[in-house]
Amino acid sequence: MKSTLLILLALSACTCCTSSPSQEKLPALPESPLITGQVVTELDPRIWCIHQDQTGNYWFGSNGNGVYHFDGKQLVQYTRDEGLHGNQVRDIEEDDDGNIFVGTFTGVSKFDGQGFTRLQIVEPSSPEKGWALSPKDVWLLCDAGQNGVLRYDGEKLWRLRLPSNPAAEAFRAQFPGAPYSASGVYSIAKDRRGHVWMGTANAGIYRYDGQTLAWMYEEKLTTTPSGGAFGIRSIFEDRSGAFWICNTRQRFQIALGAKQTPEHSLLQYKSVVGLPSSQTDTANHFSFFLCMLEDQEGALWMACGSNGAWKFDGKTVTHYPIAEGAYAYSIYNDQQEQIWVGTLDHGVYRLNGDAFQRFGPTSIPAYR
Repeated sequence: MKSTLLILLALSACTCCTSSPSQEKLPALPESPLITGQVVTELDPRIWCIHQDQTGNYWFGSNGNGVYHFDGKQLVQYTRDEGLHGNQVRDIEEDDDGNIFVGTFTGVSKFDGQGFTRLQIVEPSSPEKGWALSPKDVWLLCDAGQNGVLRYDGEKLWRLRLPSNPAAEAFRAQFPGAPYSASGVYSIAKDRRGHVWMGTANAGIYRYDGQTLAWMYEEKLTTTPSGGAFGIRSIFEDRSGAFWICNTRQRFQIALGAKQTPEHSLLQYKSVVGLPSSQTDTANHFSFFLCMLEDQEGALWMACGSNGAWKFDGKTVTHYPIAEGAYAYSIYNDQQEQIWVGTLDHGVYRLNGDAFQRFGPTSIPAYR
């Protein structure tokens, strides 16, 4: 797992956003032509994002060959040639109207059912401008690990900058030539109150409640047994209200309020035991995870890199191998309560009974 983590960090750090910053006064980019995409027979093996839309169709985001749309019968690929902003996909989100947003390393595209619109990123004129919280907002990742989070308010796509903190400043001092930003956002999550959480490369975690950006930092969350920095890849609130962050050793009980200091607003929290038998680096149930979800029965599922997928039902931890050499990058629960896993470079897998099977365009029926 250690060597694979280093590969993952290198992949995230060496790719940067090449889009030119816009100003608030600039008009939106014109819509891309309505192009149908390319019908293909197989997915790229590097699928890092999975999403099922409101109509039941699936979207698969690849690390290099754009995004794929599957309606149960036909697999269609969209790349830059078909109007996508970039071919390295890091995020797929959907708004209340069914519009699909695809975040790539070079920008965000919006799909309205007919074609893609390349959205223009607005750089706020002041650090506090652009921050707001509405249930209709779409929060997105673009150039993961390089910049802050993006917020689409229905009209503008704001690039929001996180304030500096002691962890970020210490990282810059120690690694002045680092190819990525310590405050670059790797993950976004929403809690049950609708507050937005942002996990960074080396600067810890921020929570935005609509008024305040509160911060927390725990070195043990991201430092791997080999000494490398994992980054805050996953933040998840379970149904008990506990937060799971990056690894299985602990979970956190985090207060709604924050402690105000002259420099920062600090999250107030305490940690409790995470999975059983997870308290040392060599424990059976200790692992870093890149993504977590909770199924209908309340069981937690984790994408644990080279350790495959894990399930915790509150008592027992079950390990699910994916494939030899596969690195579980993302995990997703669809509308039919089917568990999917996207891997670094071994394709997409779906749970069938007690094992994950490789997904192909003809391997599942249309859900209609």
